[in-house]
Amino acid sequence: MLIFIHLGSRRVLSSAPTYAPDAAWVTQQARNSLMWCTERGIAPDFLIRDADTKFSASFDAVWASEAARVIQIPHRVPDANAYAESFIGTIKRECLDFFVCLSRSQLDHILRTWVRHYNAERPHGRRGIGNNVLQVDFRPARDGPIRRKRQHSGIVTSYTRHVA
Repeated sequence: MLIFIHLGSRRVLSSAPTYAPDAAWVTQQARNSLMWCTERGIAPDFLIRDADTKFSASFDAVWASEAARVIQIPHRVPDANAYAESFIGTIKRECLDFFVCLSRSQLDHILRTWVRHYNAERPHGRRGIGNNVLQVDFRPARDGPIRRKRQHSGIVTSYTRHVA
């Protein structure tokens, strides 16, 4: 899995997991992420990445073609990429620790469901600046039943109150 996080909105784009990521796969994910940015009207100014050898010159060139500056964090300094490290820790603790995945397609389904929840329903996912997903009144309705939406046997849960 390769993730891209838009820091302004805290929205996450997650690629499908693969058994053997290589430089060509990572470069294609960069192209896909730029299409995702274009669809949302995001013009990336920079990309922060680690020093993995999979991030080749072609990966950097994809970002440079959009005038985005690529910043490589120093070796063995995970705090330099705190947003990504925090997200990976969150997805492990809140989702993946509860499953034993038997196939790549099962892992892909779990990750996509959780990232969708993270971007749209999880409270942290809503706090980003300029997050256009939710432009609603956050004052709770005083009447009406509370409804629970459960996914993945309750691991991913969200609550809403519907007006009576």
